[in-house]
Formats: sequence, C-alpha cells, structure tokens
Amino acid sequence: MLADLRLTDFRNYRQAEFSPAPGLNLIVGANGSGKTSLLEAIYFIGSGGRSFRGGRLSRLVRDGADAATLFARVENGENHHRLGIRRAPGGIQSLKLNGATPGALSDVAALLPVLALHPQSVELIFGASALRRRFLDWGMFHVEHSFLSVWKEASAALKQRNALLRSGRVSPRELGYWDQKLAASSDSIERLRDGYLQRLKASWLEAMTLLAPEIKGGLVLQSGRRDGESYLDALARSREEDVRRGFTHTGFHRAELKITAGGSLARDRVSRGQAKIMAYGLVLAQLPLIQEAGKVCTLLVDDLGSELDQTHRATLLGFLAAGSHQTLITAVDREHLDPAIDEHKGAAARMFHVEHGRVQRISDDP
Repeated sequence: MLADLRLTDFRNYRQAEFSPAPGLNLIVGANGSGKTSLLEAIYFIGSGGRSFRGGRLSRLVRDGADAATLFARVENGENHHRLGIRRAPGGIQSLKLNGATPGALSDVAALLPVLALHPQSVELIFGASALRRRFLDWGMFHVEHSFLSVWKEASAALKQRNALLRSGRVSPRELGYWDQKLAASSDSIERLRDGYLQRLKASWLEAMTLLAPEIKGGLVLQSGRRDGESYLDALARSREEDVRRGFTHTGFHRAELKITAGGSLARDRVSRGQAKIMAYGLVLAQLPLIQEAGKVCTLLVDDLGSELDQTHRATLLGFLAAGSHQTLITAVDREHLDPAIDEHKGAAARMFHVEHGRVQRISDDP
C-alpha cells in the first residue's frame, strides 16, 4: 500500500507531499483544486505510467515545467520499496524501483495494486470489450501467479503471427507454427480466465446484493469460437481472412466479457445510474480476491458525493470500511460524506483538504 507520495510539477501541483492512512482517507476540496489529480498521480505511479482520466498524457506535466516527477514509498508487509517516475510532455524519461531501473513494468505494478472508481468507470458496462479484458486481466495479474508468463508467451506469438500476416510472404509452414503457439497459449489463458471469473462473479454478486439487489446481473466469458471448436481449428478457419486483412481474428485477445442484467446485455438494458452501480460493484469485487492473494489494494474513489445518492454512499462506505484495503475518497466538501460517516461510526478516517494544488492534513485520526 502507499505510505508516502511526493509530487513535483504534476498537473496543477508545483510541489506537494501526501501520507495517507492504511485504511480510510477522505480528501475534500473545491472543484478544480487538485483532488482528482492527486488520485491520478497515485494511479500513474502504481501502474507504471498510465492514467484513469481521458486526454493526452502530455498534460500531466504542469504548464511551463520540463517534466513531472513522482516519488512514492510503498509498504508491502514488512518490506518497503521506493518508486520514482519522471515524465516529460513527450513521454516517460525514467522509471526507478529502489533506485534502479526495473526489468519490466510488471515489477512496478505488482508492488502497488491500484483500482479506481471514477465517472468513467461506467465504460466497463458501455465501453469497448478491450476495457473489460484489461479489467479481468488486471485482477489475474495480481492473483494468478502463472498468468503473466502465459500472457507474455501469448502476446509474443500474436505479435509474430501478425507480423507474418503483414509481410506479404506468408509461409504456410511458418504460419502453422505460430498457430500452434498462439492456440496453446490462448487455451491456457482461457482456463485461467474461466477460473478467475467464477471467483470474481461470486464476489460481484455479493457486492451487488448490498449495492443494488434489484439488479440481477451475470458475467459470461465468450471466446469468439464456434461451439466445440478449438483455438487451433478457429485459427485455421479464419486463416484466409487473416491473410487478406493482415491481422489475427481469433485468440486470447478477442475474448469478450459479457455483462448481463435480467438476462440481456446490460448496456442495452440498464440506465446510466444502474450501469454506474454495476461497474462500481465489479471494481469492488476485485478487492477480496486481491486480499486473499495476500496483497493490500489501494482503492481510489473520485468524487463520491456526486456519483452516488446518500443511500448508496452510506452502503458503499460501509463496504469499504469493512475491508482491509487502503481507500482514498474525494468529495467537494465534508457535508457530502457526513451522513455516510455518521452511519458507520467505526469508519475512522484521515482527513485532507486540497486547495490550489496544496494538500493539508486536517485531522489527527486515525
């Protein structure tokens, strides 16, 4: 989990330091004060350089500055790690783990599991299938020890097969070799996904029982293959079209996580408000699975006051307070959260105020 964070020239922050509590943290401030940017900075360093907000990443650098620099101290059980990242408008200039350049981004991402609940989370329901695959694979990366190596193998096979398809000189023998590689690794990933999805679904339905019991949801993973068809057979069937179009139409990268409500696709059936609750439930469903894997997740909840009504805010806060993860919640003012806090007296929180790119701790608890 995150112990300390130091920002320099990130968004509207010239310089700031932030030390959240291990449990619940409430961050209040006016719109445009820098609350979301603070959460974004945590997500950015925890993911090795990604943002949960839209727009160009070059805007992460404060106007007039050469680069944005982030330093974080991360606690992992009894171990402590130092993360550092420097990003110029043109891209990441350096990434450090304990003073050295890590061998892979996965080395950084594994140390600080970060999930975010924000207005764009609703795209898990309405957005492209790639978002749901990435969401599912994020959880598997942190929970399934064998997933990363299999995923790398599958990605390498896919890259080689696509390069061959685009070369204009497709050798049937060479294509058959990469078909075998991609089919085998896609089978392995599908087995891992199927097992993880059953656990995620059970956790999601439990969360939905609390958040919105009237929504009867379901999760189904579809591979895109025909009934009874293996990945190798599917690759053979689509080979002619793959050669013609220059990319692979079948494999682990084309799986689709279908989210249903009342037996129909949720995106065709639910309101935006209901979709928001379903998406929040999906994110929350990852938390106990991360915990079971012996890790502490840092959950970022942006603008809780405007995203949920009072009843759902109280329910969500109780859900979060009951877990052993680290949670950071932003709101325009304390009044948006007071009723929920009052309902859960045991949910002691560390309070911060953000104004004009400055972060100030305003409570002594917890």
